[in-house]
Parts: sequence; C-alpha cells; structure tokens
Amino acid sequence: MRFQVVILFISFIFFTSCHKDKSSDFSADEKEIISFKFEKELNSSLPEDLEGTVLNSEILLTASEVIDASALTATFEFAGESVYVKDKKQESGVDENDFSKPITYDVFDQEGNSKSYAVKITTLPDIKSEVPHIYITTDGEEPVVSKENYLEADIFVDGKEVYEDFEGRTKIRGRGNDSWNQPKKPYKLKLFDKKEILGLLPGKKWILRSNYRAESLMLDAVAFRMASLLDMPYSHHAVPVDITLNGEYMGSYTFTEQKEVKSNRINVGSEGLYLNLDTYMHKPPGLFYSEFFELPVMIRYPKFKNFSPSEVESELERIKNDFESFEEKVAAADFPENDYLDDFDALELVNYLIVYNLSLNREINHPKSTFVHKHKNGKYKMGPVWDFDWAFGYDANLNQHFTTPEKPLFVSEDLIGKTFFSKFLEDPEIIELYKERWNWFRTNKFPMLIQYIEDYAEVIEGSYALDYDKWGQGVGDAETAAAELIDWLNQRAAYMDGYISGL
Repeated sequence: MRFQVVILFISFIFFTSCHKDKSSDFSADEKEIISFKFEKELNSSLPEDLEGTVLNSEILLTASEVIDASALTATFEFAGESVYVKDKKQESGVDENDFSKPITYDVFDQEGNSKSYAVKITTLPDIKSEVPHIYITTDGEEPVVSKENYLEADIFVDGKEVYEDFEGRTKIRGRGNDSWNQPKKPYKLKLFDKKEILGLLPGKKWILRSNYRAESLMLDAVAFRMASLLDMPYSHHAVPVDITLNGEYMGSYTFTEQKEVKSNRINVGSEGLYLNLDTYMHKPPGLFYSEFFELPVMIRYPKFKNFSPSEVESELERIKNDFESFEEKVAAADFPENDYLDDFDALELVNYLIVYNLSLNREINHPKSTFVHKHKNGKYKMGPVWDFDWAFGYDANLNQHFTTPEKPLFVSEDLIGKTFFSKFLEDPEIIELYKERWNWFRTNKFPMLIQYIEDYAEVIEGSYALDYDKWGQGVGDAETAAAELIDWLNQRAAYMDGYISGL
C-alpha cells in the first residue's frame, strides 16, 4: 500500500470498529444513540450509504455536495425509551427530516431525561480523499480567531482504516506568523492528556500546518523527509490530513508534532537547552541578543514561566554565558584553528546545511525558524528543521515556488544569520565533511527522496483536489505539482553538485 510508504515508515495501528451492538435490555437511565446512517435504499438522492460517526454529543457525516439533504431518512439504533426531533417522535428508517439545516436528535430514558446529538453533515465536492480526516468542533462552535487564547473543542480523527480512530477533547488556537495572515489558517492543538494520534508517539500538543502557499501541499513533508534521510535527531513526521472545523471543510493540512522538549519529542533531558534563533523575537523574559554576532536568541527550554524573578535572571545569565562561550570561539581571530568543535556538532551542522541548501530555505540568513539544542555538557546541534513556506525557490513577487534553482543559499546582504553560518565554511574540516556528506546523500538518499514525493502525491491526490476546490491554490492536481517539485529538485541538486565541489 502506497500510504504505508509515504508516512515516514512509522508503525501503523490498524483500525478496529468501535460500534456497539444494540442490546434489547437497557437500564432506566440509558439514553444513547449507538449507530446512525443514511441508507441509499431509503434515500434515492444518495449515490451510496452514508455511515455516521457517533460521538459524545455529535453525529458526524461527510457527503458529496450533490446530494439533496433537505429530505433524508435516517436509520439508527439507540438505547433508551424514545427518540425525538423537536416534538416529533422518530422511527428508524421511517421518518424524513430536513438535514440541510441544523438538526438535533434527543434520546429519552424511562425517567424522561434526555441526551442530545447534533447531526452535522460536511458536504464536499464529489471527490474521494484517502487521507485521514480530522473533525474539530469548538464549544458553541465559536470561531478560532486568536493565536493566544485556546478554545475547548471536541475532536474526532477518522483514520480511514489505516490508522486507529481517535475521539476526545482538545484545545485549539491559531499559530504562525506570516501564515496566520493567510486565508487558510494554521492551528495548534493541545489535548488534555498525552495521546497517540495517527501512529505518532503520544503527546499533548500537535500542529496543523496549512500549506496555503505551497502549490504541492508537501514542502514541509519533503524537508522533514530530507532531515530523516540524513538521520537528523528529532526530525518531524508529516501525515497528510483533511480538516473540518465547526462543520466547514478547511482543506488539506500536514499533521505533525509540536516542537517541544519532551521525552517523545526533543529529548535533551531536564538540564538541556533548546534555543530558537529568530528575528521574530517574542516577549521576555527568555530573550537575548548574543554579544559577538548579535544573534536573536529565544530560549524555548528551559521554561521560565514557573521561575521566580531571581531564578529567571540567574538562568538567563547562565544560558547566555554558555552560548556566548561557544560563539566567542567562532568570532575569534584564530577561528577555525581553535577548539570550537568541542562545543559544536560538525556533522549536524553539515546535515542542516544540506537540507537548507537543497530546499533553498534562505530564512537561515535572517535568521528565522532556526533551532539549536544541546544536552547538559553536550555539544550544540542544529535542528530540528522547520518552516519551508518560503523555501524551494519561492518568489514573493510572483507568489510562486520552483523559480531560480541555481540561486545560492546565502544572500549578498550582510544579514546576521548569513554572517554567522557562512563563517563555518571558512573551516576546511567543515568543507570536507560537507562534500563527503553531500556525495553520500546524492548517491544513496536523493533517489529515495524523489520516490517519497511520487508516493506522497499519489496518497494526497483526492485531498489535493478538495483543497484546490476550496482555495484555488496550486496547479490543479497533485501529480502535476509533484512533477514540478521533482524537476526543480533535480535542477537544484545539479547546482549543489557544482557548488559543493567548488568549495
């Protein structure tokens, strides 16, 4: 199955049905809808049966927009005394209702107490998508308009018989900088407990990357795959999903892990460091500009929110001194003939440069979305890689990727990130390792990357078509988008052959 190839070789947990069998015996306080569907046999407008997913207070269905939802007859099983829609008692397979409007089924027990189920039909173009579908309904269907304030919500993940389904409660808010200003919004999810979702290791926090600017809907996924092929630590996984928020289809997204220090995520230990070099400086206290290159450093870990003011001051000073003791060696007159590589991992720097050069992610020049981490008493290591909206030859004036594959990674201006990271290319040891690692990747891993893109495009074919119908972004179909990406990468790799051999 192609789907298994695409999702970065993670172990799948196969779907098992969680429907309950209806029992003729029920207690006096039972009031529950057990199953709900629209059968083609009873509804002439349907091309096929529509199976509903029964949640705590919702019944979710996805249907083609060509159906007439104004007159449908539902077939359902329930435990309880009776079922009503408003004041009309319902009989399974008999009563017809208008589902083009919000409709609620009330189940009553023998004592007259009731439980309500809101029936929500997401209508989509007559296109079949094979990727998992995530349904999120905020309490009161309040719109998600903030990057700061979470809204509580119900979440249901339809694993499409490839992954295990998931049902639970979550919080959701917006996220991103430039991407938050786009019509198709990115989101952050925060579960109340650590859970495994879509085959990924358990966690509370998850990210929904919107890919609005990416014609192929896979730029982040491809960059993550580059990192994993280079065996970079803490490389993200990319699972393509469809998202429905408050009953509205929002498009095709990339589901991935939150960048955070946890045993299942960025595991630097309780005394390690996780830093973000980014000109989008957030609010204090965990911020400083480094002394020698004036790098904008945000401390992502340790977290300062539970520290006293004196603890914040001492911890900030400790981390700043630690980082600058390494940075000073890079800025020193005797660089690279000093011991700076005792503090900095050469292999992970080269791996990072390969990913960013091959993808032409020039945000390293500012820097933006550039991350480093270290264990206690360990070396600073680059990564994880993140945020490739502006990579892959993106031209902001044309609002288009896959231009100028021969462009150098480092810009001509003296930007802070460019000054710092290009300095390492003055070290013959780094240059030699760069050449060796690129030649190995080009021969052994680059063909695997191309195959990954082809497989990924096949999996998201339907999801891509739905997203294109929703937003009008891209080139119309996943196969064409993948072909454009592959052609650009082949040209980019040829450029890198010459660039790296000439270092």
